[in-house]
Amino acid sequence: MGWGQLIAASVAAFVLTPLVMGAWQRLTPPATVSEFDALGSAALRVRNKYLDHLFTVLMFVGLVTPFAFIRNASSPTHAIALLGLGFGLMVDLPVAAIAGLTLPYGVSRFREFWRFYELKWGIGLRGVALVYTPIGLLGVTCAAILLLT
Repeated sequence: MGWGQLIAASVAAFVLTPLVMGAWQRLTPPATVSEFDALGSAALRVRNKYLDHLFTVLMFVGLVTPFAFIRNASSPTHAIALLGLGFGLMVDLPVAAIAGLTLPYGVSRFREFWRFYELKWGIGLRGVALVYTPIGLLGVTCAAILLLT
């Protein structure tokens, strides 16, 4: 990819991201009522902001890690599977970390993080699941391809 293509892709992402996010928010708004409403948004933020920061960092780690190995791909299929793994790990890695850090404190703590997440981003959990599930499955599928080839 040349500089011109990289700049064009960056401009497209800069323009399209807010439009896609806006549509996603309008189509799948957060639930209006939750079991965590008594905590209030400030308490939810305090209890979950470190998890959200970790989630964000792990999204980037998951995305870029497989790209480091693309030059060593043994075939075009292997390279494509590495790309898919990168996108899948962008979801799988942070979700697994959140599950690992919250579930020892009960399912309610896990659900609390996701309530914070939907309020922060303005996207309901159904909308999050609608997008994250296929991306996560892509990662699992590509990991299987890489392990079996």
